[in-house]
Amino acid sequence: MDKEIVVRDDPIAGFAGIVRAGPLLFTSGCDGHRDPATNEILPELWGNGSRQSEISYGRMVALLDRAGAKPAAVTRIDHFVSSMDWIDERQVFREKIFGRPAPQASTGVAAKLSGLNMVTTAVVATVDPADHEVLVTGDAYGIGAISGVVCGGPLLFVTGIRGYRDHLEGKDVAEETPAAFAAQTEVAYRLIKHLLEQAGAGLENIVRLDCYVRDRGRIADEQRIRREALGDIPVTATMMPLAMGLRGEVEITALAVAPSENKDVLASDRSGQAVAINGAGYVFIGECLGAADANSGDPIASLAGDVGGQIDHALTTLGERLNSAGSDVSRVARLDVLLRDINAETLFLDQARALFGDDPPALYMTGAELADINEVSLCAIAV
Repeated sequence: MDKEIVVRDDPIAGFAGIVRAGPLLFTSGCDGHRDPATNEILPELWGNGSRQSEISYGRMVALLDRAGAKPAAVTRIDHFVSSMDWIDERQVFREKIFGRPAPQASTGVAAKLSGLNMVTTAVVATVDPADHEVLVTGDAYGIGAISGVVCGGPLLFVTGIRGYRDHLEGKDVAEETPAAFAAQTEVAYRLIKHLLEQAGAGLENIVRLDCYVRDRGRIADEQRIRREALGDIPVTATMMPLAMGLRGEVEITALAVAPSENKDVLASDRSGQAVAINGAGYVFIGECLGAADANSGDPIASLAGDVGGQIDHALTTLGERLNSAGSDVSRVARLDVLLRDINAETLFLDQARALFGDDPPALYMTGAELADINEVSLCAIAV
């Protein structure tokens, strides 16, 4: 499978704006607070969620257009927002572009954004519209504005699931109690299992999980419940501690291969956790932490507070895992970046540009409440 950079240096200098990898397109994150023509920050957009949504979605549509793709080809859209309190304003523009229900899987969480930015969006789309198909609608699962499972080429995209409502049993789940997190996480995994089965697949087809948690102190609980839900099924996973917003203490997004496609574990850490999986020709790399040993997961005390050193360590871990999977950094299509201090983004971009050189990926970045002494966390999709 080949990688082609279709757009460079827009919206992030030194990185791909849109990458074609096999039958899929991956865009970089599009911020809402920058002038689409100059990329300069517009201070007058402070607090204007409607205009920032229009800009963010508009830039994403423009990137797709330069790749010859239409919004209808989008299979997954990810949103990081300053707050979920103005979600209705954002959804007005999503509906204008995609209709309702939107024919894509989606996730949306409140995060730590840079300066006055209120929204960053990134998408995955199909090169050929014929490779895009909604397999499960969302109306029966409390997500009527979007879709439950969307097929994009050889991959299945499951929308972000929160577990505060058990739609299979038709009842509410505990909220804001000591038992709420575990109960909601268990429901989320049951719903993901059900959605995949409705799409003709199963948990065994999952290759990547993005696990958003409101309380970073519950990461170990999420991992325990995940093991109970999945058993011995290998997946790559990234923990994303964020404010989240709205109701619910956890949101989980899954990416799976179609049942007819291959899935092979290419590398695992010392605990047996998969850190690199080949699925349908794509390489999925799980979280690469800035201050954790790549094999044991033990904290590296000497890196505490050393943001630059942690960026280097995380990028090195990424490169090693790619190499173990028969790939390398030049073949990364999409890189997701979490920073404890979003103001370290310039430092990260400088170090990442030096690593990726003339073959950069599309890039999606936000701030997060990372656990332990970690200042940075990365995950990636490569070929």
